[in-house]
Amino acid sequence: MNHNDIISGVATGVISAVIFNPIDKAIYVSTTKNISIFKKEVWNKFYKGTMSTVMTRLITSGLYFSFLDNLSAQYSPLQTAVLTSVICNSLTNPIQLTKFHSWYNNISINDSLKNIYRTYGIRGFGIGFVSILSRDICFNFSYLSFKKKDEHLHNLSIITLSLIAVSPLNLIKNKKYASNESLNNIIKNFKFRQLGISYSVLRTSSCFYFSQYLYDFTKQIFSK
Repeated sequence: MNHNDIISGVATGVISAVIFNPIDKAIYVSTTKNISIFKKEVWNKFYKGTMSTVMTRLITSGLYFSFLDNLSAQYSPLQTAVLTSVICNSLTNPIQLTKFHSWYNNISINDSLKNIYRTYGIRGFGIGFVSILSRDICFNFSYLSFKKKDEHLHNLSIITLSLIAVSPLNLIKNKKYASNESLNNIIKNFKFRQLGISYSVLRTSSCFYFSQYLYDFTKQIFSK
Protein backbone atom coordinates (compact mmCIF):
# COMPACT_ATOMS: atom_id res chain seq x y z
CA MET A 1 0.00 0.00 0.00
CA ASN A 2 1.58 3.31 -1.07
CA HIS A 3 0.70 6.95 -0.45
CA ASN A 4 -1.09 7.23 -3.83
CA ASP A 5 -3.53 4.51 -2.74
CA ILE A 6 -4.28 6.33 0.50
CA ILE A 7 -4.63 9.78 -1.14
CA SER A 8 -6.99 8.34 -3.76
CA GLY A 9 -9.01 6.61 -1.05
CA VAL A 10 -9.31 9.76 1.04
CA ALA A 11 -10.34 11.89 -1.95
CA THR A 12 -12.91 9.28 -2.95
CA GLY A 13 -14.29 9.11 0.58
CA VAL A 14 -14.77 12.85 1.04
CA ILE A 15 -16.40 13.42 -2.37
CA SER A 16 -18.79 10.46 -2.09
CA ALA A 17 -19.72 11.40 1.50
CA VAL A 18 -20.78 14.92 0.52
CA ILE A 19 -22.72 13.74 -2.54
CA PHE A 20 -24.55 10.78 -1.01
CA ASN A 21 -25.14 11.80 2.63
CA PRO A 22 -28.62 13.36 2.04
CA ILE A 23 -29.77 10.25 0.16
CA ASP A 24 -28.35 7.98 2.88
CA LYS A 25 -30.27 9.83 5.57
CA ALA A 26 -33.55 9.80 3.65
CA ILE A 27 -33.36 6.08 2.89
CA TYR A 28 -32.34 5.19 6.43
CA VAL A 29 -35.18 7.14 8.09
CA SER A 30 -37.68 5.86 5.53
CA THR A 31 -36.81 2.17 5.96
CA THR A 32 -36.33 2.09 9.74
CA LYS A 33 -39.54 4.03 10.42
CA ASN A 34 -41.42 2.33 7.58
CA ILE A 35 -42.63 5.60 6.02
CA SER A 36 -42.56 6.91 2.48
CA ILE A 37 -39.29 8.35 1.27
CA PHE A 38 -41.24 11.25 -0.22
CA LYS A 39 -42.47 12.54 3.16
CA LYS A 40 -41.07 15.92 4.21
CA GLU A 41 -39.82 14.67 7.59
CA VAL A 42 -37.56 12.16 5.86
CA TRP A 43 -35.62 14.97 4.18
CA ASN A 44 -35.52 17.27 7.20
CA LYS A 45 -31.94 18.48 7.89
CA PHE A 46 -30.67 16.26 5.10
CA TYR A 47 -27.01 17.22 5.59
CA LYS A 48 -27.11 16.27 9.27
CA GLY A 49 -24.33 13.82 10.06
CA THR A 50 -22.21 14.78 7.04
CA MET A 51 -19.09 15.30 9.16
CA SER A 52 -19.53 11.84 10.71
CA THR A 53 -19.90 10.41 7.22
CA VAL A 54 -16.76 12.23 6.07
CA MET A 55 -14.86 10.91 9.10
CA THR A 56 -16.05 7.39 8.36
CA ARG A 57 -15.13 7.71 4.70
CA LEU A 58 -11.71 9.13 5.52
CA ILE A 59 -11.02 5.98 7.50
CA THR A 60 -12.74 3.38 5.36
CA SER A 61 -12.15 4.69 1.85
CA GLY A 62 -8.57 5.52 2.73
CA LEU A 63 -8.21 1.86 3.60
CA TYR A 64 -11.05 -0.02 1.91
CA PHE A 65 -10.21 0.08 -1.79
CA SER A 66 -6.47 0.00 -1.17
CA PHE A 67 -7.01 -3.04 1.09
CA LEU A 68 -9.04 -4.74 -1.62
CA ASP A 69 -6.29 -4.00 -4.13
CA ASN A 70 -3.39 -5.18 -2.02
CA LEU A 71 -4.88 -7.99 0.06
CA SER A 72 -6.67 -9.64 -2.88
CA ALA A 73 -3.27 -10.09 -4.56
CA GLN A 74 -2.04 -12.11 -1.56
CA TYR A 75 -5.09 -13.78 -0.05
CA SER A 76 -8.24 -15.57 -1.11
CA PRO A 77 -11.49 -13.58 -1.60
CA LEU A 78 -12.83 -14.88 1.73
CA GLN A 79 -9.68 -13.96 3.66
CA THR A 80 -9.58 -10.51 2.05
CA ALA A 81 -13.27 -9.96 2.78
CA VAL A 82 -12.87 -10.92 6.44
CA LEU A 83 -9.70 -8.87 7.01
CA THR A 84 -11.04 -5.76 5.27
CA SER A 85 -14.42 -5.94 7.01
CA VAL A 86 -12.99 -6.52 10.50
CA ILE A 87 -10.47 -3.68 10.28
CA CYS A 88 -12.78 -1.08 8.71
CA ASN A 89 -15.78 -1.80 10.94
CA SER A 90 -13.70 -1.97 14.12
CA LEU A 91 -12.57 1.59 13.39
CA THR A 92 -15.89 3.04 12.26
CA ASN A 93 -18.75 1.24 14.03
CA PRO A 94 -19.02 3.77 16.92
CA ILE A 95 -19.08 6.68 14.44
CA GLN A 96 -21.73 5.08 12.24
CA LEU A 97 -23.81 3.98 15.23
CA THR A 98 -23.89 7.52 16.63
CA LYS A 99 -24.79 9.06 13.27
CA PHE A 100 -27.63 6.65 12.49
CA HIS A 101 -28.93 6.85 16.06
CA SER A 102 -29.10 10.65 15.75
CA TRP A 103 -30.92 10.40 12.42
CA TYR A 104 -33.54 8.00 13.74
CA ASN A 105 -34.19 9.92 16.96
CA ASN A 106 -33.83 13.35 15.32
CA ILE A 107 -31.30 14.53 17.88
CA SER A 108 -27.77 15.93 17.64
CA ILE A 109 -24.65 13.77 17.36
CA ASN A 110 -23.59 14.97 20.80
CA ASP A 111 -26.96 13.99 22.33
CA SER A 112 -26.71 10.59 20.65
CA LEU A 113 -23.30 9.99 22.18
CA LYS A 114 -24.61 10.88 25.62
CA ASN A 115 -27.78 8.81 25.20
CA ILE A 116 -25.91 5.68 24.10
CA TYR A 117 -23.35 5.98 26.89
CA ARG A 118 -25.93 6.63 29.63
CA THR A 119 -28.12 3.75 28.50
CA TYR A 120 -25.54 1.07 27.70
CA GLY A 121 -22.16 2.30 28.94
CA ILE A 122 -19.03 2.01 26.85
CA ARG A 123 -20.20 -1.37 25.50
CA GLY A 124 -23.06 0.43 23.81
CA PHE A 125 -20.72 1.62 21.07
CA GLY A 126 -20.41 -1.97 19.89
CA ILE A 127 -24.13 -2.16 19.08
CA GLY A 128 -24.69 -3.36 15.52
CA PHE A 129 -21.11 -4.53 15.03
CA VAL A 130 -21.97 -8.19 14.44
CA SER A 131 -24.69 -7.40 11.89
CA ILE A 132 -22.62 -4.89 9.90
CA LEU A 133 -19.58 -7.18 10.02
CA SER A 134 -21.66 -10.11 8.73
CA ARG A 135 -23.15 -7.92 6.00
CA ASP A 136 -19.80 -6.61 4.82
CA ILE A 137 -18.05 -9.98 4.84
CA CYS A 138 -20.82 -11.48 2.70
CA PHE A 139 -20.87 -8.50 0.31
CA ASN A 140 -17.10 -8.21 -0.04
CA PHE A 141 -16.68 -11.95 -0.57
CA SER A 142 -19.30 -11.94 -3.31
CA TYR A 143 -17.84 -8.85 -5.00
CA LEU A 144 -14.24 -10.10 -4.88
CA SER A 145 -15.20 -13.57 -6.08
CA PHE A 146 -17.03 -12.47 -9.22
CA LYS A 147 -15.75 -9.02 -10.25
CA LYS A 148 -13.77 -8.68 -13.47
CA LYS A 149 -11.20 -6.02 -14.20
CA ASP A 150 -12.45 -3.17 -16.44
CA GLU A 151 -15.82 -4.88 -17.09
CA HIS A 152 -17.94 -2.15 -15.54
CA LEU A 153 -21.41 -3.41 -16.47
CA HIS A 154 -20.60 -6.88 -15.16
CA ASN A 155 -19.22 -5.47 -11.91
CA LEU A 156 -22.23 -3.22 -11.43
CA SER A 157 -24.53 -6.23 -11.77
CA ILE A 158 -22.45 -8.14 -9.19
CA ILE A 159 -22.69 -5.20 -6.79
CA THR A 160 -26.46 -4.96 -7.26
CA LEU A 161 -27.11 -8.69 -6.78
CA SER A 162 -24.81 -8.81 -3.75
CA LEU A 163 -26.63 -5.87 -2.15
CA ILE A 164 -29.99 -7.56 -2.65
CA ALA A 165 -28.62 -10.74 -1.05
CA VAL A 166 -27.35 -8.92 2.07
CA SER A 167 -30.35 -6.57 2.45
CA PRO A 168 -31.79 -8.55 5.43
CA LEU A 169 -28.47 -8.13 7.28
CA ASN A 170 -28.51 -4.44 6.40
CA LEU A 171 -32.00 -4.07 7.87
CA ILE A 172 -30.88 -5.74 11.12
CA LYS A 173 -27.91 -3.34 11.26
CA ASN A 174 -30.20 -0.35 10.69
CA LYS A 175 -32.62 -1.42 13.43
CA LYS A 176 -29.79 -2.09 15.86
CA TYR A 177 -28.30 1.33 15.19
CA ALA A 178 -31.68 3.04 15.57
CA SER A 179 -32.82 1.67 18.92
CA ASN A 180 -30.94 -1.58 19.59
CA GLU A 181 -34.08 -3.54 18.75
CA SER A 182 -33.87 -7.25 19.49
CA LEU A 183 -33.53 -9.71 16.61
CA ASN A 184 -36.83 -11.36 17.62
CA ASN A 185 -38.68 -8.06 17.36
CA ILE A 186 -37.03 -7.21 14.04
CA ILE A 187 -38.22 -10.53 12.59
CA LYS A 188 -41.66 -10.27 14.23
CA ASN A 189 -42.31 -6.75 12.91
CA PHE A 190 -40.65 -7.26 9.56
CA LYS A 191 -42.19 -5.62 6.51
CA PHE A 192 -40.74 -6.26 3.07
CA ARG A 193 -40.56 -2.58 2.16
CA GLN A 194 -38.14 -2.05 5.07
CA LEU A 195 -35.46 -3.84 3.08
CA GLY A 196 -35.46 -0.75 0.89
CA ILE A 197 -34.37 -2.85 -2.06
CA SER A 198 -35.43 -0.37 -4.73
CA TYR A 199 -34.02 2.84 -3.23
CA SER A 200 -31.14 1.60 -1.10
CA VAL A 201 -29.80 -0.88 -3.67
CA LEU A 202 -29.93 1.81 -6.37
CA ARG A 203 -28.19 4.28 -4.07
CA THR A 204 -25.58 1.87 -2.71
CA SER A 205 -24.72 0.30 -6.05
CA SER A 206 -24.41 3.77 -7.59
CA CYS A 207 -22.26 5.02 -4.70
CA PHE A 208 -20.05 1.94 -4.65
CA TYR A 209 -19.61 1.93 -8.42
CA PHE A 210 -18.97 5.70 -8.44
CA SER A 211 -16.46 5.34 -5.58
CA GLN A 212 -14.63 2.46 -7.26
CA TYR A 213 -14.45 4.41 -10.54
CA LEU A 214 -13.30 7.59 -8.76
CA TYR A 215 -10.68 5.66 -6.80
CA ASP A 216 -9.25 4.09 -9.96
CA PHE A 217 -9.37 7.44 -11.78
CA THR A 218 -7.61 9.43 -9.04
CA LYS A 219 -5.08 6.65 -8.54
CA GLN A 220 -4.09 6.94 -12.20
CA ILE A 221 -3.75 10.72 -11.89
CA PHE A 222 -1.63 10.60 -8.73
CA SER A 223 0.56 7.86 -10.20
CA LYS A 224 1.65 10.05 -13.11
